[in-house]
Amino acid sequence: MSYRISLFALRLGSRCVRYFFLLSTLVLCNALLAQVSITGKIAGVVTDPSGAAVPNASVKVESAALMVPRTTTTHADGSYLFDLLPPGAYSVTVTASGFQTLEQTGVQISAGFTATVNSKLKVGQVQQTVNVSGESVVDVQSVQTETTFDQQLLQDIPAGRDPWSTVAQVPGATSSTFDVGGNQSMQQSTMQVHGSTPAEQIFSFNGLDLNWPGANGGYTQFYTNHDSFQEFQVVSDSTPSSVSISGIYMNMVTRSGSNQVHGNLGAYYSTKALEAGTQFPRYKGAEIPAGSPTVMLRDTTASLGGPIIKDKWWLFGSYRRYDLRSIFLAVTDKNGNPIADPNHQTNTDLRSDWQLNSRNRLSFIWLYNEQNRFFRRDSALVSPEASWRQIEPAYILQALWTSQITNNLLLDFRAGYNKEVFPLGPQPGVKPTDFNRTDLVTQTQTGAAQSYFSNPAWLFKVAAGASWYKGSLAGTHNFKFGFEWGDNYNPYIQYVNQGINAFYNNGAPFQVTAFNTPFTAKSYFHDSSAYVQDAWTVRRRFTLNLGLRFDRFIGFYPEEKSDPNLVFPDLFTPSTVAASGNIVTWNNVSPRLGLAMDVTGRGTSVLRASYGRFYKMEGTGLIETVNPIGFSSQTFTWGPFVAGCTHCDANNDKIPQVSEWKVGKPSTQTGGAFGAHLDPHLSRPYSDSISVNYEQQVWQDLRLGVGYYFRKKKNLFGTTNLAALPSDYTPVTTYNDGKTAIVNPLNNKPLTLYNLDSTLVGESKVLVTNIPALDDNSYHGVEFTAVKRLSHRWQVLSGFTIQRQKGAFGRGYSDDAYSDNFNDPNSNINRGDNYLNLDSTYVFKVDSTYELPWELSTSVNFQHYTGYPIQPIAYLGGDTFDALGHTQLNQGAEQVILQPAGGVRLPSVNLLNVRIARDFKVGERFTIKPLIDLFNITNQQTVISVNGTLPSTFNDPNSTYLQPFNTVNPFIARIGLKVDF
Repeated sequence: MSYRISLFALRLGSRCVRYFFLLSTLVLCNALLAQVSITGKIAGVVTDPSGAAVPNASVKVESAALMVPRTTTTHADGSYLFDLLPPGAYSVTVTASGFQTLEQTGVQISAGFTATVNSKLKVGQVQQTVNVSGESVVDVQSVQTETTFDQQLLQDIPAGRDPWSTVAQVPGATSSTFDVGGNQSMQQSTMQVHGSTPAEQIFSFNGLDLNWPGANGGYTQFYTNHDSFQEFQVVSDSTPSSVSISGIYMNMVTRSGSNQVHGNLGAYYSTKALEAGTQFPRYKGAEIPAGSPTVMLRDTTASLGGPIIKDKWWLFGSYRRYDLRSIFLAVTDKNGNPIADPNHQTNTDLRSDWQLNSRNRLSFIWLYNEQNRFFRRDSALVSPEASWRQIEPAYILQALWTSQITNNLLLDFRAGYNKEVFPLGPQPGVKPTDFNRTDLVTQTQTGAAQSYFSNPAWLFKVAAGASWYKGSLAGTHNFKFGFEWGDNYNPYIQYVNQGINAFYNNGAPFQVTAFNTPFTAKSYFHDSSAYVQDAWTVRRRFTLNLGLRFDRFIGFYPEEKSDPNLVFPDLFTPSTVAASGNIVTWNNVSPRLGLAMDVTGRGTSVLRASYGRFYKMEGTGLIETVNPIGFSSQTFTWGPFVAGCTHCDANNDKIPQVSEWKVGKPSTQTGGAFGAHLDPHLSRPYSDSISVNYEQQVWQDLRLGVGYYFRKKKNLFGTTNLAALPSDYTPVTTYNDGKTAIVNPLNNKPLTLYNLDSTLVGESKVLVTNIPALDDNSYHGVEFTAVKRLSHRWQVLSGFTIQRQKGAFGRGYSDDAYSDNFNDPNSNINRGDNYLNLDSTYVFKVDSTYELPWELSTSVNFQHYTGYPIQPIAYLGGDTFDALGHTQLNQGAEQVILQPAGGVRLPSVNLLNVRIARDFKVGERFTIKPLIDLFNITNQQTVISVNGTLPSTFNDPNSTYLQPFNTVNPFIARIGLKVDF
């Protein structure tokens, strides 16, 4: 398959710009993928004592992060710009005929940050040195919202040493898990910020999106080495046109060598002996085992970097071995002992930086990870034999090239390849005759995993960009141009033991779902984009950020065949499926508009306002939904023994024999093989985002800020069953016996359900389409922040967020046995007015370090979250049978929302972590730091997960509604030793 993206000639009156377009077209031949800044800028204006511009002044920047200094000259208006500067500390030297030479030092640059360094020259010939350490801390030109974790924040703050516990420290961010001393580091979390879609998150390595291509494209299969990063930047709102999303964009910048040999060793250890005892939550007067305390944690790292040839060739390498063993208290083995959860991770990272000449730098990066989870689970209540065995190797290859064509035109090329083999296999003791048993009420799984698969996925990404600076053109302009392209492949080699999952209702037989396994399903997508951005500064105080982005997404599957060993060829007819062609082709244009105003003109305060449209990220999940070779299923009624029932557990052994459940028509058919398809007019979902914030440098390099954030999502997906329209349902207040009143089991109030025409039961023609009802959503948030880098013996990163995210609830578009159906009135009960996703009304966070006398230091990491909303549900209409085996509703069980989410919430979570450390200097180069981290120091073992499902009967004594599943881990101490040189 081939495609073209036309480039329209841009007449900007510059030979350099035309050269850039020609070079990019010839080298890349296509639109190129998402690119975010891994470098910073230094910009400023050079003036004389009267304030008049000094043109043609020579400006030079130097840093240990650069192999060679860079120089430029000022424009007619005295302005200059250095772009693509690696993170580090810089000095800026200005020389002009007839003026004293001025050197300004201590200019700190981080990824995406623009430091304003203005120089006022004095008449004369004497060199003058001015130290400006602590200044230029407010970016008065950009509008994007970002949080940068430099080496001090990464290394000094007590946390889990992984991307998810790092993002948890970002103001306003919420996460599906709560980490205590690294107990969640072997399983990635779902995260969101300021109303973004959960899992709209990009794991970017050196500015290149290298996410796992499956699902919605928002996850990773690569687990990182925390000590291999120079910086960890989180970009969220108001992003420029070079960034594809407005969510959790994690930009991980790997460390490099330097002209001096440097490195570090680290060892962290914790054990059950350093952990407080577990406090079980109480439910109905009894203690409930919950939580996953740590048994042993061992984390060791080593890093080394230095020159092979000074000022020419640098190397850096690091290694990590990480072992974590926990236990799940809610699930026990046959002897009543809590089950173990052992995990193992290793990382090897290598980077080579080569200065080809004074204007060209080439870097190669190799990252290798092995992630072994021996009892992986998708929930806490999965027994050992129903868990997966994951032995997963993965690696990343990257090449980075920056080229300075002229003083004002720079090119940036990046390429990356990510390969992994992600297996979820059976435990050694599980036999092929075992099958999965899922209880919909108690949420437990036993017997075997729901399915097994191998996922040998890969992706290849290329990105190119250019930065061109032009002064004296009705102000100054920093033009950005970029082209982006990616090729993504995600196959599933999948099977289900016995070809079935059995479902129970409080232990009673309920349903059997049969699957079309084994199968191998393959899905591809190509994503490409182009963008243009101009940071236009007018009168030295107003910067307009004007951007436009074009995105193209194409998804498809190749020709595929059914496996000859299908378990149920009578239910799923073997076939050969032709290549799909382009199932979905999206071409979208989105504006990014912003204004940054230097309020005082001194670079110490800024007022920002922005608007942006952001199209939702997508992976192969949309294609897999309609792939006939993907998961298809038929769900049959299988109930407790009733005399004369033809689809009941006839021998009452709770084991589904084929003769007991494969009777008559299925109650539900799902998957591509049963008519699931995409609306040919399906539009890509997007969000409109508006933000306004003010930031002020108040003392030294401490800056305070306040911001308002608004977001609204449009064109969200859902599913409808075209075989059964809303008019095919009849409202009923009693079940099929005509006697039993339908009541809400949450409050015993009358409830109206909807009975499907009996002739349409089991008919399925699923359409994935845009659902206008889901446009009813909005996010509002106000956030206060305080940020200070480490200087004058202390640092702080703090945020207090007041927010609300509310609207219509959508179950997504996954095509499973209980997928959403907007044509079913039962699915629409209490759909509106929900508090959505990880809504937390108040979020307060503080990271801080203070260096005490005698080389002692202490650090604090505090996080507060209002408890997340609970949405009570019940499966109504299909859990009891009459003498003939008929269910209460013709269509069987329906998942009904009993009350909008937010009426009941989980308890609020407070986590306080403290570090105490001391530096010991050995000679001039070595620093030895023993430390102790105290996690969850208040030992608040808060309930963070409960059962939100009720039985169908009010006040059922067997109800486990709101029974705790999981709690925050208890207090634990971690001891560590670091050696830096």
